[in-house]
Amino acid sequence: MIPDQGAGEPSGLRERKKRLRREALHEAALRLVESQGLDATTVEQICEEVGVSPRTFFNYFPSKTAAALNLPEQIISAEAAERFRSATGELMPAICELLADSMSSGVERSRLKKLIAEQPQLVAEFTQWMGALKAEFHVLVEERAGSPEVADAAIMLALASLRTLMNRPADDTRPDAVRLLETMDRLIAARHAPLADPDES
Repeated sequence: MIPDQGAGEPSGLRERKKRLRREALHEAALRLVESQGLDATTVEQICEEVGVSPRTFFNYFPSKTAAALNLPEQIISAEAAERFRSATGELMPAICELLADSMSSGVERSRLKKLIAEQPQLVAEFTQWMGALKAEFHVLVEERAGSPEVADAAIMLALASLRTLMNRPADDTRPDAVRLLETMDRLIAARHAPLADPDES
């Protein structure tokens, strides 16, 4: 159980307690959803595991699904946004770094894939979160892209790469940004792939 923060505590200690409480709520929600399913899990059960009130729960997550998947409300951190705004070089590697930062905020990829595969009712909220991700990225990417058309194409390619990467084995330990850019290069290369000889198939 993590006690509620006190108003007189130093800001650093309050932030640490908030982070620990969020992690505890996520772990409790994930454990309960994995063991008994999403429908049988309630916010009250999650709160009882951690020792907080439902009101406190909703300060951290909008729903039990968001808690189980650890979906952050602020998808792009202020620090990541600033790094993107000040980045130099090519657009797509900078976007991959931005996406990688948001990926690191959620549940580990292998566990997320397994949970969604076993309980497809989680897909709707994850898809909604992806939509919010796209909206946040669009605002930032338009700042650095040469035109709205370039921004649209870049975002579609980046999110297609993310979805492709989510369906690949999770044993690759390279940084997310590296794997994203590699996935993106494969998708682009498919544009110029020749037709296979039907006699060889």
